Amino acid sequence: MFRRAFVDSLPVLMGYSTMGFVAGVLLAAKGNVALSPLWGFLTSSLWVTGTMSIAGVPEIARRIPVMAFALMTLAVNFRYAFYGFTMLKAWKGVPLLRKAYLVLMLTDENYALEAASGIADPAENVRYCTVLSALNHSYWVVGVTVGALTVVLLGMAVDPETIRRHTNGMEFSMAALFLVIFTDQIKGLLQHAR
Repeated sequence: MFRRAFVDSLPVLMGYSTMGFVAGVLLAAKGNVALSPLWGFLTSSLWVTGTMSIAGVPEIARRIPVMAFALMTLAVNFRYAFYGFTMLKAWKGVPLLRKAYLVLMLTDENYALEAASGIADPAENVRYCTVLSALNHSYWVVGVTVGALTVVLLGMAVDPETIRRHTNGMEFSMAALFLVIFTDQIKGLLQHAR
């Protein structure tokens, strides 16, 4: 089970570690938070949302109220609730804490892999989903933490303002990733139609 989940998660490893690294760099360079690697580790441990981890950095820097940030996060990630509803039948009888973790980890990538797993045995499917979620979550946490740590270490040798200046435009990376995925999907549809 672990082997299959790991192999299935390899494309996610590439994306999450890279995008997590960008989110960590932006948090440390522009978030104006003390102990940014610790902050990055804690936040990425509690949520896996690339959009908010990158788009939310200016809001964090401006110190918007926690409730406003929570509402913004809820609005941006509302689609995940629908993923959770579709998986509830597959996770019937799963203990509440485990089910809550599985629902919390239902990112676009996790949902796609879990929905397409084709594992008929319900207990085996839940194990697969749990291992897959834990692996993908760990990729995100490591990416964000290493990104923030890199900026902190670079900041010891380079002027932090220079680092901030050189991170301008990194916010576009999430939009660029979605464009690449969208383009790849269109190519696949066109090839399939032939």
